[in-house]
Formats: sequence, C-alpha cells, structure tokens
Amino acid sequence: MGYFFVGLQWFSFVVQAIFAIACIASGLFYITEMIEEYSMISKQIFKWSNIIVSVAYLLMFIFENSGFINVICGLSMCIAAYYVLRQFPVIEMLSPSFISLLVLMILNHISAFYFFQSRYMSFSQIIGYFTVLVWLVPLQLILGLVAGENILPTRQ
Repeated sequence: MGYFFVGLQWFSFVVQAIFAIACIASGLFYITEMIEEYSMISKQIFKWSNIIVSVAYLLMFIFENSGFINVICGLSMCIAAYYVLRQFPVIEMLSPSFISLLVLMILNHISAFYFFQSRYMSFSQIIGYFTVLVWLVPLQLILGLVAGENILPTRQ
C-alpha cells in the first residue's frame, strides 16, 4: 500500500471523528433541552437512577467482590447526589453538597481505576462498569445544571 491509502485512511478517520463529536454534542444538547422542559419528570428519573446505581453497587459487592473501598466511594457519591437532587432544578454550584459530589466523583473514579488495575477484565466489562456505576449519576446532574436557568424566582 502506498502513501495515498495511508493519507486517505487518516483523512477518513478525522472526518469520522468530527461526525462522532457532532452527533454526541447534538444528542447532549437535546437531552439538556428535555431536562429543562420536563424538570420534575427529570428529577424522578434522576432519583430512580440514583437508587438503581446504589443497589447495583451493593450487588457488585455481594456477588462480584468488588472491594469495600470501591463500594463505599460509590455509595457515598450516590448519597451526595441524593442531597444535590433535593434542591433540583435549582442547583447551586458553590453549595457544599455539590462540591462534595464533585470530590466524591473524583474519588470514585480513582477507586475504580485501582479496582480494575488489580484485576483483569474485558474492555466491555470495564466500560459497562464505568458507564453505569461511575458516570451515569454525575453526568445526569451535570446535564441537569441547565434546568435551573429558566426557573422564575420565588419568595422565601
């Protein structure tokens, strides 16, 4: 194969990456619009997904021996997410509950990295774990930050 095919391969890779990024960006934009439009339904979805992730952490601890530190980090992140959800759709980014959620999210990532560093698992198992147990709840709440932008002010 000559240089033309190598250049064509790299050019097609760049075009495919641009299309993939555009699709992901438009999908995230659509999701944030739905969260903003239906904030109370979104709150219920976030609450139930938080409960499901918490139960999944306990099941991973019971059936898969996922490690005590890993489960504690994940459950504490879910508890912090519960406290952030109590103030949804108006989430204050400088509130102690939101800051603790961000810190616990980072600790959950670190504990998950150490967990998979000590065990061999397939790539699809690792991606499944990270998608559902590590990224789902924080990504929902970060996307939900936009829901409080068009809320009318209320008196206290």
